[in-house]
Amino acid sequence: MSSEIENNELLNSMALDEQMFRRLEKLIVTDELYLQPRLSRKELIERTNIPKNKFAELFRTYAGKTFTNFVNDLRLTRAAEQLVAHPEYTIETIAMECGMPKMQTFYRVFAEKYGMTPSAYRKSRKNK
Repeated sequence: MSSEIENNELLNSMALDEQMFRRLEKLIVTDELYLQPRLSRKELIERTNIPKNKFAELFRTYAGKTFTNFVNDLRLTRAAEQLVAHPEYTIETIAMECGMPKMQTFYRVFAEKYGMTPSAYRKSRKNK
């Protein structure tokens, strides 16, 4: 009987954890907080009242990546869209607008995700 109770408690705990993550995710995505270059764990923890010791675990469990990688993926997806939608914008402008003011970091993580530089990506999508 006690193992059944423990299983129910575990399931309830997991459901609460997922709710916490979905609340975080909604805040970051819907409010486009990921576009803020200085978005911090501390700010999100304060805004959502999520326990500090749960924060990293929630991202690993429900996003399958770290908080930094989660935010950078959102930024890079937005940057890739902007590179195609706004050929008149410089790559630096797009990077800044997507919350990545350090060009070296932007170029490195963009190439890691897309396998090419932002300018090569733009050229490859121009004819599509």
